[in-house]
Amino acid sequence: MHHFEKLRAKNIQKFREVLPSAIEQLDWSRDQIQAEQTRRLRLTLANAKANSPFYAERLSAIDPATFELADLPRIPPITKAEVMENWDRIVTDPALTLEKANEHLAAVRDGKETNAYFLDKYYLCATGGSSGHRGLFVWDAELYACCAAITFRMESKLDLLNPPTSNRRTAVICAGSYLHASRMLFPSSNDPEREIKVIPAGTPIAQIVTALNAYQPDRIISYSSVLEELCAEAVDGRLNITPNRISANSEPLTEEAREAAKKAWGIDIHNQWGSVEVGVAGSEGEGFEGLVLAEDFCVFEAADEAGNLITEGPADHLIVTRLYGTTMPMIRYVLTDSPIITPPGGKDAPGCRRITEIRGRADIWFTYADGHKVHPMVFREVLGQYASIIEYQVHQTENGAKVDLITHQPIDSNIIEKTLRTKLSNIGLFEPKVDVSVVDKLERHPETNKLMRFVALKA
Repeated sequence: MHHFEKLRAKNIQKFREVLPSAIEQLDWSRDQIQAEQTRRLRLTLANAKANSPFYAERLSAIDPATFELADLPRIPPITKAEVMENWDRIVTDPALTLEKANEHLAAVRDGKETNAYFLDKYYLCATGGSSGHRGLFVWDAELYACCAAITFRMESKLDLLNPPTSNRRTAVICAGSYLHASRMLFPSSNDPEREIKVIPAGTPIAQIVTALNAYQPDRIISYSSVLEELCAEAVDGRLNITPNRISANSEPLTEEAREAAKKAWGIDIHNQWGSVEVGVAGSEGEGFEGLVLAEDFCVFEAADEAGNLITEGPADHLIVTRLYGTTMPMIRYVLTDSPIITPPGGKDAPGCRRITEIRGRADIWFTYADGHKVHPMVFREVLGQYASIIEYQVHQTENGAKVDLITHQPIDSNIIEKTLRTKLSNIGLFEPKVDVSVVDKLERHPETNKLMRFVALKA
C-alpha cells in the first residue's frame, strides 16, 4: 500500500469512530444542540486564542470559559480575502506556511509529489469558490472525520435500520484528482465491504454511462449537473442501472433533476450543501424536508442584506463558525450563499434548522456544436491550483474557451493553455483552442455586480 493510502486509511478509520455519535446526535433536542454548540464553541475559542497569533489578537478581550452563543457578534466576521491575507498567522501549527503549502500543491499538481498529505497529516484544499476567488484551506484529521460523518450519517442511519442486501457498490462522480476536496471526501465509506468506483466529472457522458452500466452501482454520489445528464440517459434507455440511493453535492439541485430521477428510478435525490472552508454543512434526510444544518458541529448565523442577524427566512449570506478541526480555525467565516432557513423540526433531525433553498451557486455545462458537453470541473481542477491566480472567469468559444485571469504575480499562460487544451481534447473536443489572458478586471452582471465564473456561448 502506498504511503498516502496508509495515511488516508487512518483518516477513514477516525471517521468511522466519529460516525456513531454523529448519528445519535440527529435525534437531539434543540436544547441539547445549543448546549453542544456552547461546549464546542468554548473549546474552539480557547484553542484559537492559545495557538493562533491572528486569533490571539482578535479574541484578546474574549474569555472562552464564559463565552455564550449570544456573544458571537462581539467577534468580527472574517472573509476569504482576510483568510488569505493572514494565512500564516491564522493556522495553529507553525510548520504550516502559505508559501510551503502552495509549493506542496504545485508539486502534487505537476506530478512531482504523490502524497496528497502535507507533512504527512494535513490535506490542503485549494478552491476558486463561488466567485472564482482563490482560497487555500487546511483539513486536519479531525476536520476530515467530522466532515465525513456529517456527509454520510443520514445514509448510515438508514443502513442501520435497513441493512443493504444488494450489491454494495457506490459510484462517485467527482474531481479526478486529490487536489479537489470532492475526491478526498465523497469516495469515503463507513462500510469496509462497500466497493467505491471514482469517475472524473469531466469524463464525457457517454463514457460515464458505459462505466456505470458495467459497474452496476446501487448508489451514486455526484455533482448535481452530472445527475441531470444521467437521469436523461436513463429515461432515454442508454443508462441501465437500478440505484437505490442518489446523493447530489457541490451545485444547485433543480426540481427538474428530482423529477427526472423519480421518472427514471422511482427515487428522490438526497441533496447536500457545504464548502471547502467549513465542510459539508447540510444534508437531506428521508423526509426530504430540506437540508438539515449540522448545528451540532457548526454555528450558523444568517444575515440579511443590511447585515442584521436573523434566525429564519431568506438570508443574504451566512456567517459560520466551525466547531471542529483545530489547525485552521474558522470563526465567524462569511459564506456568500443566500439560503432560506426554516425553524427546527422535522423527522430527520428535530433539533436542527433546515435550508429549503440555496441561491448564488450556479455552474453550467458548456455545450459545443458537435454535441460535446464540458463540465466546469475541467477548468476548476486546473485554475484552482495556481497560487498566482487570484480570480478567474471562463468564457466558452465556438471550439474552446477564453480564460481571463487576475493574478498577483507573473504567470506562464502558455502552460495553462496547453493543460486545458489537452483536457478538452481528451474528452473529445476536436482541436480545441484556449486563450488565457491576464486582465485588470472581470466581467460582472451590470445590475447585481455578481461574477459569473463560467459564461456559456450564446446560441
